[in-house]
Amino acid sequence: MVDIYLRALELSDLERTHKWHNDPELYVTLGGVFRYTSMATEEQWLKSVIAGKADAINLAVCVAENDEHVGNIYLRDIDWINRHGEVHQFIGTAGKRYKGIGHQAVGILQDYAFNQLGLERLFVHIIDGNIPAIKSLEKNGWLVEGHLRKHIFKNGEFKDVIIMGYCRGDKVNPNT
Repeated sequence: MVDIYLRALELSDLERTHKWHNDPELYVTLGGVFRYTSMATEEQWLKSVIAGKADAINLAVCVAENDEHVGNIYLRDIDWINRHGEVHQFIGTAGKRYKGIGHQAVGILQDYAFNQLGLERLFVHIIDGNIPAIKSLEKNGWLVEGHLRKHIFKNGEFKDVIIMGYCRGDKVNPNT
């Protein structure tokens, strides 16, 4: 297994994030719509996430061995009253996908969200059929909580979305 760590996004990540956000293959399993992004737009986006907002934490996923930035993970729409937030993540470097890096990143973010931020629940929306993402989250103890029928329009068709969640105190299932 590859050791990883999370860090704040930096302006020096611009070329890499721009490349990822212009990779249509990356968006096949993501809920968002693929759009080509200019360097100027990407820089504006990156500066805004670096500046931060009270309801969002945006982090780079890096390989410990060589400090390679291989993806991003976000905790968004944090509700500080109800103590929950939505997780978004992707591994942007194609050769690093399906190697357990995303699984580890979610585990690190879970620990941070519960033990440092005091959140009670995390949740995620996943396109139905994204089996690698579902299995990865299940390994971290996440449960399927719901199913939104025809919730997003992607690649010319409506697709269902699975809602998965993890609450403080949930246990990781060693059999998954």
